[in-house]
Amino acid sequence: MEITGIETDICLTKDREVIIYHPKSVTPDPKLLTLEEIRYSIFDIMDLDLFLLYLKYSQVCCCLDIKQNSNHLVEMAVEAIVRHGLQDRVYLTAFQKSMDCPPFNIESDGQLLILAKRICPEIKTHVIVAWPYDLLKIADKYQPNAISIGWLLEPPVVGLMSRTIFKTLSSVVNLSEQIEKIKLRGIRVLAGVFNNPEDMLYFASMGVDGIMTDEPKILIDLIKAKKIP
Repeated sequence: MEITGIETDICLTKDREVIIYHPKSVTPDPKLLTLEEIRYSIFDIMDLDLFLLYLKYSQVCCCLDIKQNSNHLVEMAVEAIVRHGLQDRVYLTAFQKSMDCPPFNIESDGQLLILAKRICPEIKTHVIVAWPYDLLKIADKYQPNAISIGWLLEPPVVGLMSRTIFKTLSSVVNLSEQIEKIKLRGIRVLAGVFNNPEDMLYFASMGVDGIMTDEPKILIDLIKAKKIP
């Protein structure tokens, strides 16, 4: 489909092995099982090593979204990425700041990305920004290889409020100018996750390098129609 990158989540099992999984997305929660128990369960869940082995023989980049505030998870992920020689294509991903209050429940914290860089300076990191007040300040703090911007989509009421606030704020802080300055530092700027053409075109007009979406065909059609460069 000409997709250039994918995103998936990582977390720890009960016996502290890394799996490809979003906590609490199924019941019983595999996060509470050992890796051996998962292998003999109804769940078809990859461990990180197997996933990276598949990725190694593809051409796509990948964002690995850290789904637990765990130094051990980061240490294990960095070690696996380096062992498979994928430092040039795998981006460890975390939110700028964790939040533990419904409906947000943002699990990871940007400090984990600083730890990843400390362990291996060559590892690529990707910070998701909650509100784009000052992207340059965020870049200075986390030293990421990529920054994502956007608004929350779920639940719908929060999504509507978040979208309105984001668009108002982006004009006040001159977001397109910030994006250009960030790109001059060699940092990729992404927008996501957005699934309708209007939002895709909005962020393309802002000058982002890429858009994360659950509907890649819509995005690819816009690119082929030269509506997005």
